[in-house]
Amino acid sequence: MAINSSKLTAKNIDAVLKFLPIFQSKKFTPGDWSKTDESRKGTLSFPAYNYNIKVDEFVEILYEEGFIIDFDWPGWQVQAERFYSNPELLKTADIVTLQKLLTTHIRKERFCDGHLACLIRNGHISAILNRLKEIR
Repeated sequence: MAINSSKLTAKNIDAVLKFLPIFQSKKFTPGDWSKTDESRKGTLSFPAYNYNIKVDEFVEILYEEGFIIDFDWPGWQVQAERFYSNPELLKTADIVTLQKLLTTHIRKERFCDGHLACLIRNGHISAILNRLKEIR
């Protein structure tokens, strides 16, 4: 399956980049974990991550602006891990690679609650957006 990033425009990129200063702000918190319901003795319940509305808007914009793409993201997780473990690799990442990274992280959130929050806190999402800004 060929991935076509030619449909992305400056307008698409700018819509995503508006979140960069938000995520880089030292005051920004991506959300928090919900408390488990301890009143229900004998039942197992797991906490859930409650995202800040700005993170929800970011995810929505990624979909609307064409950054979430259809590809084998589970099979690409090893490559995504390389970019996470070695942020220097982002300096040469192209737009398709950035789309793959964003897609992988957004989709992984469905299986690992709080994944995106961790990446926002540790600066990985900002690093991806900074590279996008350089390309722009």
